[in-house]
Amino acid sequence: MRDKWDLSGISCLITEDNPHMRTILRSVLSGFGVRTLYEAGDGAEALEIVVDRRPDIVLCDWAMKLFGGSEFLRILRADRDRQLNTTPVLVVTAHTTRATILEAVDIGIHGFVAKPIAPVILYQHIGGILERQRLYGRTRGIPAPGTAWTEREADTLDLSGMTSPAAGSGDSSLALL
Repeated sequence: MRDKWDLSGISCLITEDNPHMRTILRSVLSGFGVRTLYEAGDGAEALEIVVDRRPDIVLCDWAMKLFGGSEFLRILRADRDRQLNTTPVLVVTAHTTRATILEAVDIGIHGFVAKPIAPVILYQHIGGILERQRLYGRTRGIPAPGTAWTEREADTLDLSGMTSPAAGSGDSSLALL
Protein backbone atom coordinates (compact mmCIF):
# COMPACT_ATOMS: atom_id res chain seq x y z
CA MET A 1 0.00 0.00 0.00
CA ARG A 2 1.06 3.55 -0.66
CA ASP A 3 1.46 6.18 2.01
CA LYS A 4 0.63 9.08 -0.33
CA TRP A 5 -2.63 9.28 -2.23
CA ASP A 6 -4.15 11.97 -4.41
CA LEU A 7 -7.56 12.56 -2.82
CA SER A 8 -8.42 15.64 -4.87
CA GLY A 9 -10.70 13.71 -7.21
CA ILE A 10 -12.82 11.94 -4.62
CA SER A 11 -16.08 12.97 -2.99
CA CYS A 12 -16.72 12.40 0.69
CA LEU A 13 -19.84 12.50 2.84
CA ILE A 14 -19.37 13.48 6.49
CA THR A 15 -22.20 12.04 8.60
CA GLU A 16 -21.97 13.54 12.07
CA ASP A 17 -24.57 15.05 14.40
CA ASN A 18 -22.09 17.36 16.14
CA PRO A 19 -21.60 20.54 14.05
CA HIS A 20 -18.21 21.24 15.66
CA MET A 21 -16.94 17.76 14.73
CA ARG A 22 -18.26 18.19 11.17
CA THR A 23 -16.23 21.41 10.93
CA ILE A 24 -13.09 19.63 12.15
CA LEU A 25 -13.56 16.75 9.69
CA ARG A 26 -14.29 19.17 6.84
CA SER A 27 -11.06 21.08 7.61
CA VAL A 28 -8.98 17.91 7.84
CA LEU A 29 -10.41 16.47 4.61
CA SER A 30 -9.88 19.78 2.81
CA GLY A 31 -6.29 19.66 4.02
CA PHE A 32 -5.97 16.24 2.38
CA GLY A 33 -7.06 17.83 -0.90
CA VAL A 34 -10.64 16.50 -0.96
CA ARG A 35 -12.58 19.07 -2.96
CA THR A 36 -16.08 17.61 -2.96
CA LEU A 37 -17.56 17.35 0.53
CA TYR A 38 -21.14 16.67 1.57
CA GLU A 39 -22.47 16.84 5.12
CA ALA A 40 -25.32 15.12 6.94
CA GLY A 41 -26.49 15.57 10.52
CA ASP A 42 -27.85 12.03 10.90
CA GLY A 43 -28.21 8.71 9.10
CA ALA A 44 -31.49 9.57 7.39
CA GLU A 45 -30.04 12.68 5.79
CA ALA A 46 -26.92 10.67 4.88
CA LEU A 47 -29.00 8.08 3.03
CA GLU A 48 -30.62 10.81 0.94
CA ILE A 49 -27.20 12.23 0.04
CA VAL A 50 -25.72 8.81 -0.77
CA VAL A 51 -28.60 8.07 -3.15
CA ASP A 52 -28.53 11.53 -4.73
CA ARG A 53 -24.79 12.33 -4.83
CA ARG A 54 -23.13 8.87 -4.68
CA PRO A 55 -20.00 9.89 -2.76
CA ASP A 56 -16.81 7.85 -3.12
CA ILE A 57 -16.57 7.35 0.66
CA VAL A 58 -18.69 8.06 3.74
CA LEU A 59 -17.29 9.03 7.13
CA CYS A 60 -19.97 8.13 9.64
CA ASP A 61 -20.37 8.66 13.36
CA TRP A 62 -21.81 5.63 15.15
CA ALA A 63 -23.94 7.27 17.84
CA MET A 64 -26.13 10.03 16.46
CA LYS A 65 -29.46 11.33 17.69
CA LEU A 66 -32.57 9.90 16.04
CA PHE A 67 -30.86 7.88 13.28
CA GLY A 68 -27.41 6.49 14.03
CA GLY A 69 -24.62 4.83 12.13
CA SER A 70 -25.86 1.27 12.63
CA GLU A 71 -29.29 2.10 11.18
CA PHE A 72 -27.67 3.97 8.29
CA LEU A 73 -25.39 1.02 7.52
CA ARG A 74 -28.13 -1.62 7.75
CA ILE A 75 -30.31 0.25 5.27
CA LEU A 76 -27.40 1.08 2.95
CA ARG A 77 -26.11 -2.51 2.85
CA ALA A 78 -29.62 -3.87 2.21
CA ASP A 79 -30.19 -1.64 -0.85
CA ARG A 80 -30.64 -3.57 -4.10
CA ASP A 81 -28.44 -1.16 -6.09
CA ARG A 82 -24.93 -2.70 -6.10
CA GLN A 83 -23.27 0.68 -6.52
CA LEU A 84 -25.03 2.00 -3.40
CA ASN A 85 -24.73 -1.05 -1.17
CA THR A 86 -20.97 -1.21 -1.73
CA THR A 87 -20.32 2.44 -0.86
CA PRO A 88 -17.23 2.49 1.37
CA VAL A 89 -18.04 3.54 4.94
CA LEU A 90 -15.44 4.54 7.52
CA VAL A 91 -16.84 4.79 11.04
CA VAL A 92 -15.41 7.73 13.01
CA THR A 93 -16.64 7.52 16.59
CA ALA A 94 -15.84 7.78 20.28
CA HIS A 95 -17.78 4.54 20.89
CA THR A 96 -14.90 2.09 20.67
CA THR A 97 -16.01 -0.91 22.68
CA ARG A 98 -15.24 -4.32 21.24
CA ALA A 99 -18.97 -4.99 20.88
CA THR A 100 -19.47 -1.80 18.84
CA ILE A 101 -16.53 -2.58 16.55
CA LEU A 102 -17.69 -6.17 15.97
CA GLU A 103 -21.26 -5.02 15.29
CA ALA A 104 -19.97 -2.45 12.79
CA VAL A 105 -17.80 -5.05 11.03
CA ASP A 106 -20.73 -7.47 10.94
CA ILE A 107 -23.02 -4.86 9.35
CA GLY A 108 -20.40 -3.91 6.78
CA ILE A 109 -17.86 -1.16 7.44
CA HIS A 110 -14.61 -0.60 5.61
CA GLY A 111 -12.72 0.89 8.54
CA PHE A 112 -12.98 2.26 12.07
CA VAL A 113 -11.28 5.35 13.53
CA ALA A 114 -11.57 6.40 17.16
CA LYS A 115 -12.20 9.97 18.23
CA PRO A 116 -10.40 12.16 18.91
CA ILE A 117 -9.05 11.71 15.40
CA ALA A 118 -5.44 12.00 14.37
CA PRO A 119 -5.33 13.37 10.81
CA VAL A 120 -2.54 11.00 9.75
CA ILE A 121 -4.59 7.97 10.90
CA LEU A 122 -7.68 9.25 9.09
CA TYR A 123 -5.65 9.83 5.92
CA GLN A 124 -4.17 6.32 6.06
CA HIS A 125 -7.60 4.77 6.54
CA ILE A 126 -9.23 6.69 3.69
CA GLY A 127 -6.34 6.01 1.31
CA GLY A 128 -6.17 2.35 2.33
CA ILE A 129 -9.91 1.82 1.87
CA LEU A 130 -9.90 3.36 -1.60
CA GLU A 131 -6.71 1.50 -2.54
CA ARG A 132 -8.26 -1.86 -1.53
CA GLN A 133 -11.33 -0.93 -3.53
CA ARG A 134 -9.13 -0.29 -6.55
CA LEU A 135 -7.29 -3.59 -6.08
CA TYR A 136 -10.16 -5.90 -5.12
CA GLY A 137 -13.34 -4.15 -6.32
CA ARG A 138 -16.10 -2.68 -4.22
CA THR A 139 -17.35 -4.73 -1.28
CA ARG A 140 -20.01 -4.36 1.39
CA GLY A 141 -17.35 -4.10 4.07
CA ILE A 142 -14.14 -5.58 5.36
CA PRO A 143 -13.88 -9.33 5.68
CA ALA A 144 -14.75 -10.81 9.04
CA PRO A 145 -11.75 -11.94 11.11
CA GLY A 146 -10.21 -15.04 9.52
CA THR A 147 -11.59 -14.30 6.03
CA ALA A 148 -9.32 -13.21 3.16
CA TRP A 149 -10.25 -10.44 0.71
CA THR A 150 -10.36 -12.92 -2.15
CA GLU A 151 -12.98 -15.01 -0.33
CA ARG A 152 -15.51 -12.16 -0.65
CA GLU A 153 -16.15 -12.59 -4.38
CA ALA A 154 -19.94 -12.86 -3.99
CA ASP A 155 -19.87 -9.55 -2.15
CA THR A 156 -17.74 -7.68 -4.69
CA LEU A 157 -18.62 -5.23 -7.44
CA ASP A 158 -15.82 -4.98 -10.02
CA LEU A 159 -15.23 -1.41 -11.14
CA SER A 160 -11.89 -2.00 -12.84
CA GLY A 161 -13.21 -0.98 -16.25
CA MET A 162 -14.61 2.32 -15.02
CA THR A 163 -12.76 5.60 -15.38
CA SER A 164 -13.59 9.14 -14.42
CA PRO A 165 -12.77 12.47 -16.00
CA ALA A 166 -10.22 12.97 -13.21
CA ALA A 167 -8.37 9.88 -14.38
CA GLY A 168 -6.94 11.72 -17.36
CA SER A 169 -4.24 9.87 -19.22
CA GLY A 170 -4.20 6.46 -17.61
CA ASP A 171 -3.51 7.74 -14.09
CA SER A 172 -4.16 4.93 -11.60
CA SER A 173 -4.52 7.25 -8.61
CA LEU A 174 -7.46 7.19 -6.27
CA ALA A 175 -9.08 9.89 -8.35
CA LEU A 176 -10.39 6.97 -10.43
CA LEU A 177 -12.57 5.98 -7.55
